Amino acid sequence: MQSHTETSWLKHPLAACLTRLAGCGRRAAAVVILTRMIFTVLGGAAGLAGEVSFDRDVLPILSDTCFACHGPDAQADVQLRLDSFDAATADLGGYRAIDPANPSESLLLARIASTDDPMPPADFDKQLSDEQKAILRAWVEQGGGYEQHWAYVAPTRGPLAGGASTGSEVIDLAIGERLAEEGVGFAEEADRSTLARRAALTLTGLPPEPQQLAAFLADTSDEAYERYLDTLLVSPSYGEHMARFWLDAVRYGDTHGLHLDNRRGIYPYRDWVVRAFNENLPLDTFLTWQLAGDLLPEPTLEQQIATGFVRLNPTTSEGGVIPEEFQAKNSFDRTETLGTALLGMTLTCARCHTHKYDPVTQTEYYRLYAFFNSTAEPPLDRNAYAFGPTVRVPDDQAAWAAWQALQRDTADMAAAARSFVEAGIVGLQGDDASRWAGLKDVEVVALVARPTGPFAADELAPAARDLVAQRDAAERAFTTTLVAEELAEPRPTRILHRGEYDQERGEPLEPGVPAVLGDLPDGTPRNRLGLAAWLVSPEQPLVSRVLANRLWQHVFGAGLVRTPEDFGVQGRRPTHPELLDWLAVELQESGWDMKRFLRMLLASRAFRQSSATRTDLDDPENLLVARGPRYRLDAEVLRDLGLWSSGLLDPTMGGEGVKPYQPAGMWEAMAHPASNTKAYVQDSGERLYRRSLYVYWKRTSPHPMMTLFDAPDRESACVRRSRTSTPLQSLGLFNETQRIEMARELAERLLREHREDAQRLDAVFAMLMSRAPTPAEERACQALLETERTRFADEPAAAESLLAVGEARRDAALAAAEVAAWTQLAVTLLASDAATLLY
Repeated sequence: MQSHTETSWLKHPLAACLTRLAGCGRRAAAVVILTRMIFTVLGGAAGLAGEVSFDRDVLPILSDTCFACHGPDAQADVQLRLDSFDAATADLGGYRAIDPANPSESLLLARIASTDDPMPPADFDKQLSDEQKAILRAWVEQGGGYEQHWAYVAPTRGPLAGGASTGSEVIDLAIGERLAEEGVGFAEEADRSTLARRAALTLTGLPPEPQQLAAFLADTSDEAYERYLDTLLVSPSYGEHMARFWLDAVRYGDTHGLHLDNRRGIYPYRDWVVRAFNENLPLDTFLTWQLAGDLLPEPTLEQQIATGFVRLNPTTSEGGVIPEEFQAKNSFDRTETLGTALLGMTLTCARCHTHKYDPVTQTEYYRLYAFFNSTAEPPLDRNAYAFGPTVRVPDDQAAWAAWQALQRDTADMAAAARSFVEAGIVGLQGDDASRWAGLKDVEVVALVARPTGPFAADELAPAARDLVAQRDAAERAFTTTLVAEELAEPRPTRILHRGEYDQERGEPLEPGVPAVLGDLPDGTPRNRLGLAAWLVSPEQPLVSRVLANRLWQHVFGAGLVRTPEDFGVQGRRPTHPELLDWLAVELQESGWDMKRFLRMLLASRAFRQSSATRTDLDDPENLLVARGPRYRLDAEVLRDLGLWSSGLLDPTMGGEGVKPYQPAGMWEAMAHPASNTKAYVQDSGERLYRRSLYVYWKRTSPHPMMTLFDAPDRESACVRRSRTSTPLQSLGLFNETQRIEMARELAERLLREHREDAQRLDAVFAMLMSRAPTPAEERACQALLETERTRFADEPAAAESLLAVGEARRDAALAAAEVAAWTQLAVTLLASDAATLLY
C-alpha cells in the first residue's frame, strides 16, 4: 500500500505534463523533473536515523530487487547498471542512475517512486518495501557511495579482544556486548551433567563413558571442564565424528553415483580423513594434501591418498554418453564443490553466464575450472572399482598402524646399514657402490636382505629378510584407492558457451581465481598446488571465515552466517561480523589448529549456557546466542548412541563400508540390472555394529535410516544438513530392526548389571542422558514397565517374537517376559527427546 507522501504528488499540476512528456518519448526529461518533485515532496531521506551502510543496508536490497536485470550479468541492451559505482554514476545521455553531485536528479529515485513505470516492475516477484525505499533515498542523498561486500575483504582481528586473555573470553565479550544492546545477559550455566553430555556429543558423537562422567563430576577444581575437554579431544571417536561433516562437504560415497552406480574403491580416503583429524593435522596442510598432494615433492603415501578429494565426483560409463561432455561435467562438479566447501560461493550459474549477484565473471569461472581440467583420469569410469590413477594402500586403520610400524622399522634398519657402510664395516662394490647414495630406505633394506651381496654375512641380514617378508605379506593384503595425477601436458581450457561442452569460445585460458578474491601468491605454480597455496594464504578472504563458521555451526548448531554455503550477496550476513573475522584470523594465526579452535569454542561461556528457551527475549533462531545449543542429533549419532549404550558397538576403525540391516529390495528397486550394487548383501557378526561413519554409502540409495533423518545423498556438496521432524521418523525409531535389537541388548545389560528397577532406571538415564531420572520420568517408566510385564506374561509368544529380532545372541538365562518388557522401555527411552536431542 502506498503512503500519503508517496501518492500526494499525483495531485500536483505537473503530473499531467509529466505524463505527456513520457508518452511522447521525452522520458529522460520526464524522469528528471519527476525526481526533483518526489525528492521535494518526500523531504529526501529525512527521518531515517543513522548513517546508511552500503554493504549492510543497501547491497542486500540491490541484490534482491535490482541485480537480476541491472547487475553483473545485465543484458547487452540494458544501459543502466547498479553493481558498481562507475556504472551507477555513468552518464546515460543526460541522466544518471545515481548523480552524486545532484542526488535529487538521480533516476534511481524517480523509478522506485513511480507508479506509472516503477522499478522493480510491478510483475517482478520481489518488490521494495517503504523501509527499503527510504534506505535507498538516504543512500543516494549521502552520495551513493559503494563499498566491497564484507566477505570479499580479508578479515582482521579489529579491536574486539579488549582486555580478554583467552580466545574463549573474546567470544564471550562479543556475545555479551550484543546481548547487552538488547538489555539482557547470558543465560545461567547448564548443570555439569548436561554440559558433560553436550560436550561429548559435540566432539565425539557419543555420550561420556560412565567412568569419564563420574570423574568429571567429582573434579571440583577450576580446570575440571578444560581437562574433560582434553580427554574428549584425544579420543579416537573424535576423528570418526568430525570426519563425517567433511565427508558431507566433499560428497564422499562408496559408489560412482550415476547409471550403474557400481562400487568405487576410495574408502582409504575416508580413513585418511579420520586419521588427519585425530592427529590434528593443521587445516592448511589438510587442504593442501587433498587438493595437490600428488604435486608435492616426492609425495608420501598419505599425501597421495588425500588427493582422493579430487576423485570424489559422481561418474558414469553409460552407453552412448560422450566422453568430452563428461570431461566437462567432472570439472564442473569439482569447481563447484570447491566453491561450496571452501569458498562459500554459489558458482554454478557462472558456468553458463556471469554471476547475476556475485562478482564472478564467466571467464573467471573457467579459469578456476582450468585447475581441475588437466587431471589424468579418463572422463568415464568404465563401471570399474578402480579407474585412472590409483595407489595400493593398507585396508583399514589397524593395517595402516601396522604398516607405519613396518615403515619405522625399515627406516631404522636402513639407517643402521648406512652407518655400517660409513664406518667401513661393510664394503660396497660395482653397481651397489654406484647406486648406494641414491637408494631409498626400502631399497637399502632389500639390498641388506639378499643371500648374496655385501651384507650377506652381516648380522643385519636375517632381520632384513624377516622385515622384507613382513612387508611383502602386508602389501599382499593392500587395497587400491583412487588418487589424483596431473597430465604431462595441460588440457586447454576455453569458455564453454552456455556451459555446453561442444561450444568452446575464445583462446585457451590460464588457470586463475576471481579477481575480487586476489591472485595466487607470488612464485606459486598455476596448478592445483598453486590453488591450494592461494586458498590458505592470509590474504584469501573467504576460506578461514568459511571454515571458522562451519566449526561454529558444528558446536552451536547454527553458524554465525546462517547460509554456510553462500557468503555472497544473496546469503545472510553474519550475526556477529567482528567475531567471525576475529575467529577467522585466530584460526590462521594459531597454525590452523582445529582441536585448539574447538576447545576454545566449547570452553566459552556462550557454549556453557543453559539451552532452555528464554521468556525475556524474542529470539527463536537464537541469533543472539542467548542460550546454549539445542537440536536433534544427526542420523549417525542416533544409531551410534544406541549401539554404544547396548554394548554392541564394534570399535574397529576403517575398512570397506559395512552393510547393516535394511529393508529387502531397496537396492534392487533403484539399480540397473547390470549393476554390481544391485543386490544388498547384509553383513553379519561384528560388522553389523560398526559406527555409522562406516555404513556403505550407495549414492543412489543411501541407508534408509540415514535418509529418514536427513543425511544427504552425497551426490553434491552439503555443508548444512536439514533437520526435519516427521511421523515416519518415530515409526523408524520404534520399529526398525537395529533399533529393536539395540533396545533388547540394552535391556539385557541392565538386567544383568543391576538387581532393582530403580538402579536400572538410574543406569539407563545416566548412559543416555548423563543424569538421573526426574520423579515424573521414574513414575512414567515404572508404569510402562508394569504394563509391558503384564502383557508379555499373558502373551509369551509376543515376547519371543520381539526377542527374536536381530542377530545378536539372546541371553537365555534371563526371563523372556522381563527382557521383553525392558526392551519396550529401552526402545522408548532411545526414541525420547531426552536421548535424541543435544541440549
